[in-house]
Amino acid sequence: MDHAAARREARNLLQAANQLGGDDAIALLNQHVARNYGLLLQDPIVAAQGPWLQTRSGRRLFDGVAAYSAANLGHGHVLVKETLKLFLDSNAPTVLGRFLPDPWLALFGRKVTQMTGFDRFLPANGGVEGPEAAIKLARRWAHKVKGVRGTPEILYADHCFHGRTLTVTQMFDPDEKAAVEGFGPWPAGFRRVAYDDLAAMEAAITPDTAAILVEPIQGEGGVNVPKPGYLRGLKELGRKHNVLVILDEVQTGWARTGELFCWMHEGEPARPDILCIGKSVSGGFAPVGGILADARLMDLLGPGSHGSTFGGCPISSAIAVAALTAIEQEKLVDQAREKGPWVMERLRQIAKDSPRIHQLRGKGLMFGIELTRDGPDGHAVAEKLVEAGLILKDTHRWILRFTPPIVASREELEFALEAMARVLAGAPTAS
Repeated sequence: MDHAAARREARNLLQAANQLGGDDAIALLNQHVARNYGLLLQDPIVAAQGPWLQTRSGRRLFDGVAAYSAANLGHGHVLVKETLKLFLDSNAPTVLGRFLPDPWLALFGRKVTQMTGFDRFLPANGGVEGPEAAIKLARRWAHKVKGVRGTPEILYADHCFHGRTLTVTQMFDPDEKAAVEGFGPWPAGFRRVAYDDLAAMEAAITPDTAAILVEPIQGEGGVNVPKPGYLRGLKELGRKHNVLVILDEVQTGWARTGELFCWMHEGEPARPDILCIGKSVSGGFAPVGGILADARLMDLLGPGSHGSTFGGCPISSAIAVAALTAIEQEKLVDQAREKGPWVMERLRQIAKDSPRIHQLRGKGLMFGIELTRDGPDGHAVAEKLVEAGLILKDTHRWILRFTPPIVASREELEFALEAMARVLAGAPTAS
């Protein structure tokens, strides 16, 4: 296809998307796309910039979820967008087999290891591939280094969320039936332990335990924040019992909690053996993820031991380098530290006027708003918030998560907070 024909066809494709009416888009989604997600609104999102989303009907909504922290930099960050444009104009390959060297992956690897302090990076496509790769690496370490002869065991926490592949789907709580029913039998070698309970974790460790896998703050579980010292305590257990500690920071990473990574709140003694990353490392532009570890672990993975066609491909690596540069230049950590306590204080003020708010939890710009059980549930309240111009997402029925783009200004955050104040103060007390 020559360039002129390609331009004409590209314009036709763009025009088709722009002219697709809201009702028609919803009808096509319902007809042709698997229904494994429920829609919060029936008005398609057609544009996004910073913390704002625009619908087909012209409504402007504040994105209070930031795509589960994939959009920490907001939508369409200018540095990532301009890098992507120049990359595409450079005629660089967008995808290569990993057996071919790529300068963009070289830059990505250097950047991500320098920022995090780990020796090696294993690239992947998205969040769930991090825990999957970390489990594989931990099992290989258990067999080759620790000397486990049976099934190496992974300990994980109740109320956790590490994705939805078959390996980690078994980790959902038993009452989350839609997530687990009909997908068994489960892979062996995994055991549930109470979250934020070091004594229970130590009691669960056996000679066959390979690793402990936890989120430093549980996002999908309801923004559950452990007691200070929990992460440091896990590392102490790891050293004491010769067990690896894997931290899943796919949601909490890249400044969300007021440090570059949540484990850093507890200092170097809390540094994990394997760190899972994703979401905001992409700048919100493409699936990017992976794991980080020091050479003593990562070098256990030689050629043929793990792979991903698009993980670390040139276009994803270029996007990630730009996103990581933007995270530094926008001083995202400082922004989360400065705005987080202010937002929490405003939420406390809102809670005083709303009998529906049972509890507030959070750290940095990551908040959980737990509702009382004497009225409409979180999904119903989220629908009311959409009417007020704010996107929040419910989890575990009674908890609303508020994880706005970190770059949102105080004025923009105030819009979201005022919407919450109006809806929650006026929320009815009966279904």
